[in-house]
Amino acid sequence: MQRISLSPNFFLDEFTRSQTAERFGHPIEAELGSTVFNNIQFLCLTLLQPIREALGPITISSGYRPKWLNDHIGGSSRSDHLTGLAADIIVPGRSPLDVARFISGQNLGYKQLINEHDRWVHIASPGPDIMPRRQELTIWHNGQQNLTAAGLHSVKELREQALRG
Repeated sequence: MQRISLSPNFFLDEFTRSQTAERFGHPIEAELGSTVFNNIQFLCLTLLQPIREALGPITISSGYRPKWLNDHIGGSSRSDHLTGLAADIIVPGRSPLDVARFISGQNLGYKQLINEHDRWVHIASPGPDIMPRRQELTIWHNGQQNLTAAGLHSVKELREQALRG
C-alpha cells in the first residue's frame, strides 16, 4: 500500500492510526479531497512541516479523530481533532514545554498551543483563511482534577504554586 504524502515529511497514515480504533476494528479514514484530508494537509504544510524543519523528527501521538473515537476517549466535543485541524506531538529528545515555547517564539499561525501534562504538545490550526488566535495554555492535574492555566508553564511549577496557595 502506497503512503499518501501530505508534506515533505508527513504522511496521512500518521494522522489516522489509533490503537483504540484498531482494538475496535474501525479503521480511521480521511478520503483524498475531503474536508478532513484538506485540513490535515493544511495543518502539516503551515504548522507541522516548519516545526519539523526546525526541530527534527516529530511523532504524532494523536491526529484526526472521528466523532465515535473522540467520544470513546473522552475528547472535547469541540476538539479540533474532529476536523483534522489538530495534532498532539512529541519531539524525541525535547521536553514538551521546550517544544511549546519554541513554537510560541516562531511566527506560526496557530489557533491553539497547549502543553498537556508536560507529556505532549497539542497544536491546532484555525484552518484556511481564518485569523490565528495564538492561544497558549497548560493543562495539568493537581491530584484531584485537570486544570487549565493561561500561558505555557512547567506542570511541576504549577503544582508547587498550588501547594503554596
